[in-house]
Amino acid sequence: MTRVGVLACGRMAHIAGVWGPIIEPSVDKGGLAAAQTRMTDLRLTHVWDIDRRLADAFGHKYGATVVDEYGDMVGKVDGIILDDFDSCLHFKDLARPYLEAGVPMFINRPFALSLADAGQIIALGQKYDTPILSGSSFEYAPELKEIRRQVAAATPISGYCVANSSTDYASHGVHGLFFAYACVGGGIRSVAYQTRDWRSSGGTLRIEHEGRDGGLPFTGSVKETANDCGRFSLCGQQGFDTAVETNTAFWVAIVQAMQKLFQTRRMPQTYEQLYEKTQLFLAGFKSHVECGGAPVPIDQIGDWQAPLLNPDPYPEGFFA
Repeated sequence: MTRVGVLACGRMAHIAGVWGPIIEPSVDKGGLAAAQTRMTDLRLTHVWDIDRRLADAFGHKYGATVVDEYGDMVGKVDGIILDDFDSCLHFKDLARPYLEAGVPMFINRPFALSLADAGQIIALGQKYDTPILSGSSFEYAPELKEIRRQVAAATPISGYCVANSSTDYASHGVHGLFFAYACVGGGIRSVAYQTRDWRSSGGTLRIEHEGRDGGLPFTGSVKETANDCGRFSLCGQQGFDTAVETNTAFWVAIVQAMQKLFQTRRMPQTYEQLYEKTQLFLAGFKSHVECGGAPVPIDQIGDWQAPLLNPDPYPEGFFA
C-alpha cells in the first residue's frame, strides 16, 4: 500500500469528510455511502496540523500517526496531501521539506495566493524533480474526456460558458476556473471578475483566450451559482452542453489521480500549466478587488497578493 501523509488537515480541509472515507473506508464508517469498498491502494499513515487537537482527532478517525513537526513525515510516507485551504498562504513553507526530499505532493486549490509563492513552489519542484498535482475535483470528473474530445473537434472555438457551485471565490469559485481550464486549456490573455462580494456566490468571470488553429481570439464565461453542479457549454456551429454529475465517482477520480502521481511520479499537468492556472485565478481576484471588475492581463498581476478568506491560523514567525 502507498503510504500517504496529510499535511494540514484543519477546518477548511477536504480530507477528513470527503477524500478520507474513500482512502480509508474500513476506518470511517460515516463517510460516503459507496466508499465502504476500498477503491485505492492508499493508506493514511501520518498527519500533522497546526492545531494538535484536529490532528489527534484525524489520527484517531483514520488510524494515522500524529507527528510533532510539519516536516516530520519525510522518509515515512510515499506521498503528501497538503490540504487545508486556510493554510494556503503558507503552502510554500509547508511544502518545502517534502519538495526538497522529492516526495510527490498533492497541493490543494488554489495552489498559491501570489505568483511569487507559486513560482517558489514550482522552482523547488523542478530543482528536486518532485512531481506536483494541484487542482479541483472538476478537473478529473469522468465527463472530462468526452468534453475535451468535443472541444477539439469543434475548433476553431468561438466561445464557451461554465457554471459551477460556489460559496466564495477563493475556495470554491476557483472550481469553475480550473474546470474551464481543464475543458478548454490555456492561452489566456486576461480575466475580468464582476461580483458584489467575492466572499459569496453570484459573480461572473470573463476569460479572454488567444485564438487557435487560425481562429480569432475567443472568450469564456464562468458563472458562480449556489447549486452543487458543474456545466460546460461550447458556443458555435458545433456547440454542445454537458453537466457533470457530482456523485461518488466524481470524488473518487481526484483521489485516484493522487494515487497515480504518488506511484508513477508522472504529473497530469506541467509546472507551466500549474503556474498558468494560478495566473488565471489571481487575475480574476485582482480584477474584482483592485480594478472594479475590469479585465486584468495575466502579465500584469505583478506582486499582488490575494486576501485571506479566514484569519491566518499560523502565529507570526512560525516559519522563521
